[in-house]
Amino acid sequence: AIWKIVSEISRYAILSHTWIHSIPGEFTYDDWMKEASTLDLSTHPGYQKIVNFCGVALEKYGLTLGWIDTVCIDKSSSSELDESIRSMYKWYENSAVCIAYLAHTSSAQWMSMMDPWFSRGWTLQEFIAPRCLKFHGHKWNQLFKSDKLNDKADLEVQEKIRQIMKTDMHELNNPSSVSIWRKMQWAARRHVTREEDIAYSLMGIFKVNMSIAYGEGAQSAFVRLIKEILNSSGTDVIEVLNW
Repeated sequence: AIWKIVSEISRYAILSHTWIHSIPGEFTYDDWMKEASTLDLSTHPGYQKIVNFCGVALEKYGLTLGWIDTVCIDKSSSSELDESIRSMYKWYENSAVCIAYLAHTSSAQWMSMMDPWFSRGWTLQEFIAPRCLKFHGHKWNQLFKSDKLNDKADLEVQEKIRQIMKTDMHELNNPSSVSIWRKMQWAARRHVTREEDIAYSLMGIFKVNMSIAYGEGAQSAFVRLIKEILNSSGTDVIEVLNW
């Protein structure tokens, strides 16, 4: 079938990571569109992250297509940003592999809550959504040497995740069977840079859709999220807020 051929040639890797906040920071879409010769790319940490991600995607997983939010979203376009955020869960879900880059972790032994990846708001859905996820350390080394293509299926990883996230992997692998209040508990331990993202980063997990309006504030965004959850699930408001 044609769709099978298209699916095979369009297989892509996707990156889950935490942003670099020290100067010069990430290499963004805006940087990409500017005159590259004005930047020293050899020492630019954000650019090197892109290079390393693409290298791992090709060498480890045989993929020639990759997606990373820093350069694949034009944040100056409100319509593109809106569409991208609302599509994010699906993009991670449909990837051939999600490379989870733990910039503060050197080996599986030292994988812990100390790495910001485990407390960032967006990385919750980036962990749950992909069918195949592989953890890589700060030198882009595979943290787990299992022959399993999906680290989430590895028993050692499952135990690590249980210790770090205080959540059973069965729940994370089957979010549709988990109660609303339990999912809210997962998110309550997370932090975001832009306050509205505490709500926007949960749309995919709750299978709801709403417009993006940065500037509305966390409370307004969260109220809209709750309304969408109530409308889509028929759940009582007490159950939603009982977390």
